Amino acid sequence: MFRVIDLKAVTVATPDLEAAVATFRKNFGFSITRSFDSAETKTRSTCLGIGAAEIEMMTPTMDGSPLAGFLAERGAGLHHLLLEVDDVEAARADLAERGIEVSVKQGPDGRPVAHLSSAQTHGVRIALVGR
Repeated sequence: MFRVIDLKAVTVATPDLEAAVATFRKNFGFSITRSFDSAETKTRSTCLGIGAAEIEMMTPTMDGSPLAGFLAERGAGLHHLLLEVDDVEAARADLAERGIEVSVKQGPDGRPVAHLSSAQTHGVRIALVGR
């Protein structure tokens, strides 16, 4: 049985990265912890620190990208939760035994990331990453 260790990040999809970051910094005083582009997901992100976790503000870098489609369909807002688990493979196996669809892909840092089917998590997109 796997264990969830920590909340790593809450990711917010936005069509206007600069405005979203400015709003959260102004209203809550969050500091920027890091910014990065992902060629693989065609996104640009700025992360805001909150305790040990981050709020990742993410915007698409090109039309037709998966995130651009997400924004067109659902609008700005919660994109996914990133949870840290003690063992990604054990989590995948345990969740699969419970009938939850899980796909494991390589994350931007080269570590495996398990993505759960949002159809089985009340519409919440959840990703799991190992320690």
